[in-house]
Amino acid sequence: MKKCGISISEIRHFIDLCMAGDITLDARYNLLKQEEAVKDQIKILQDQLDFLHYKMWYFKTSLEAGTEAIHFTQTDEGMRVDPDIHEQYEKELQNCHDIGELVNIEKEYQQEKKQSN
Repeated sequence: MKKCGISISEIRHFIDLCMAGDITLDARYNLLKQEEAVKDQIKILQDQLDFLHYKMWYFKTSLEAGTEAIHFTQTDEGMRVDPDIHEQYEKELQNCHDIGELVNIEKEYQQEKKQSN
């Protein structure tokens, strides 16, 4: 219950209600209405995971190319990350059946790296 965002005092109250028996079923049910809070937590975690996957893809493709410059473009302020880079990632993500293929560096790449060192 604590992992669902229910406070210790609410858990204590819930236990007291349980001890009181069936007369408190409605109150116990209402106390457990934490669905929106859990959905909010899931949304936050999903956003964090999506960002992490994007950054993993960015650096995976940079490692495979041997340079981060593949994601840069010339601007008036100098070389900057291409403003369309996130769109490129989204397109690749839509065509991907397994996120691992998109964000994980293959064992072959790691072996090649070890051999070149």
